[in-house]
Amino acid sequence: MRRLGGSRLHSCILIFPLLVALGACGGDSDEGEPLLSGSLTAEYDGNAFTPVNGFATTSDGIGLIVLGDGPVRCGSEDDTEPPAGRNAAVTLPALEVGSHTSVFVQMFQNVGDFEGVGSNQGTLELTSVSQEAVAGSISFDYVDDEGRQFRLDGDFEVVRCAP
Repeated sequence: MRRLGGSRLHSCILIFPLLVALGACGGDSDEGEPLLSGSLTAEYDGNAFTPVNGFATTSDGIGLIVLGDGPVRCGSEDDTEPPAGRNAAVTLPALEVGSHTSVFVQMFQNVGDFEGVGSNQGTLELTSVSQEAVAGSISFDYVDDEGRQFRLDGDFEVVRCAP
C-alpha cells in the first residue's frame, strides 16, 4: 500500500506510473461517463460510495477500467489533474472475455486531499467485450496495514473508449 497526500498530478505519478500513462488521472469536468448498466458498491477507508460513472480503454495492449462516483469519462486520460470523488482503476493485461485473477485495483480519493491505495487482490470476470462497451463483474476486498477497508464489488457495463 502506498499513501500520499496533496492534489497534484505528481502524487498520482508516484502512486502508480502506469495508470497515469493510461489515463487514471483526469480533470475537473463536472460530468462523468455514466455506467451503461450494473450495480456496484464500494468502500474507501470505511466510507461507502456508489460508483455511477466509468469507462474502459486500452493503451499499448494494457486494459484499463475506471469506475467511481467522480467525473471519470472518455478523455480523462488526457487531463492534468485527478478527478474529484472516489474512483477505482483496474488494470489487466488485455480487455478480453474471461476470468482475470490478481488484477491490480488502485482506489483513489480526491475529496479535500488526494490519496490512493492499491493491491493486486482483485478478481475480474469480463462477460462481454466489444468496440462499444465492456461488461463484467469485479470483486476486490483489501485491508491495509493500518486496518483500513477498501472494497469494490458488483456488476458493470461501461462504454469502451477509443485508445
